[in-house]
Amino acid sequence: MEPAYSSGGWNFIWRLSYLFSDPERGDVVGVRFAGGKVMLLKRVVALEGEEVEFRKGSLFINGLEIDEAYLKYRGNWQLPPRRVKRGNVYVIGDNRGVPMRNHTFGQTPIKRILGAPLF
Repeated sequence: MEPAYSSGGWNFIWRLSYLFSDPERGDVVGVRFAGGKVMLLKRVVALEGEEVEFRKGSLFINGLEIDEAYLKYRGNWQLPPRRVKRGNVYVIGDNRGVPMRNHTFGQTPIKRILGAPLF
């Protein structure tokens, strides 16, 4: 999530953030990966039912380019269109200046989202 959050740093998650609502596009969330042992901070870029795609490093949702003002570095990512399944969101980190293969991203069930980081 660099530059917004430092790699290897400590972040506290507010678990009640999504008690009564689901995450929205642009939210930074704590996602539980690999059972309960690993948690990563990611940004929600697409919601269930939406089509997500990367063209020359730009994010497209349902065919429309999304302005991502929070990005410091934009890579040359290419990802063919894919539809986000029901009960899922599409998450990705903000450090897009490194190759796509070096990132953990994609669809994740909403139930794996633990909350939002405290600032």
